[in-house]
Amino acid sequence: MQDNIHKIQNRNPFAVFAPQPLGVAFETQEKGEEIILLLRAHPVTVVPSVLVVIILIFLPGLILPVLDFLNIDISLTLAPDQLFWLTIFWYLFTFGYAFYKFIFWYFNVYLLTNERIVDFDFKGLLHKETSYAQLGQIQDVSPKTIGFFGTFFHYGNVYVQTAAERPEFIFENVEKPDIVAEKIMEQVRKEEAEKPGEIA
Repeated sequence: MQDNIHKIQNRNPFAVFAPQPLGVAFETQEKGEEIILLLRAHPVTVVPSVLVVIILIFLPGLILPVLDFLNIDISLTLAPDQLFWLTIFWYLFTFGYAFYKFIFWYFNVYLLTNERIVDFDFKGLLHKETSYAQLGQIQDVSPKTIGFFGTFFHYGNVYVQTAAERPEFIFENVEKPDIVAEKIMEQVRKEEAEKPGEIA
């Protein structure tokens, strides 16, 4: 499995488990630093948000029959143009919610490079946090799969204990957590075998 992962290059911009992703770079990437693995939360974790969006899309069409059934005439309360703008506002809100959830999923990324691990936390449209830990600072890595869905779809958390400023990194809901932990430890062992300051 290790050899196969080194041979794979991923071109999918929406990949959740991407070995050596092509066309991906980050601001503080050093010369000679290569991205070994890019990770996002498993798609199953966004299913609740997708269901909410579907409900929001169809809710206006369901409200009118319910009001008719209850003998409530909405035209007595709202003029046609008010109803039109209310509907427009509703779907703008729905689009905004869906867009935010997508951006939140897409930009919350974990990277393993040949020098460090990187955690990009997207907190909002105008706020993100980035944390790093050098491979030489990693002390322990443990994968954990919890529950039926995690076991069935093979995703879970990877806990990384470090001697860095941030003592613990959690790669949440990532695909193949056992392989992720294995790849991190493989890079740690390679880093330990390098001479100080060497990038390979």
